[in-house]
Amino acid sequence: MGKTRGLYIISVAAEILDMHPQTLRKYERAGFVEPPRMGTLRLYSEEDIQRLRLIKYFVEELGLNLAGVELALRMTSRLLALRGRLVEEGSQEGSGAATLKAIDELLLEFGLKVSEPEVSKEPEPGPAPREPSPSPRDQASFSRVRFG
Repeated sequence: MGKTRGLYIISVAAEILDMHPQTLRKYERAGFVEPPRMGTLRLYSEEDIQRLRLIKYFVEELGLNLAGVELALRMTSRLLALRGRLVEEGSQEGSGAATLKAIDELLLEFGLKVSEPEVSKEPEPGPAPREPSPSPRDQASFSRVRFG
């Protein structure tokens, strides 16, 4: 789960999102979120909340059904991953900048606005981290994303 600022039980998460707890359970059954459990309690992280906001946007604003939400989540995850790689490679000039702009425009069509990460001026020593192979859910980090 990584760094987590807050964990919320289902009733609190539902209130934050203005959703019914049963809707959150439905999205869990569909595989859109996998909140860890402490006994029988589901514990939603900040990232889970952001992901659920995106799902809510897809359903309520774009009118997508669950199959459409699944496809849109996979596409946005892949776009965010691609964007992250381009930013890491320093593609701020030339065709890289145009590609980043095109990706940001596609993400904006999905209701996502990505904030720029802080860039370190000195490269970190050591080998480059190995990219994990994509999971079946292909979940991206939505920590720098605003919705709507």
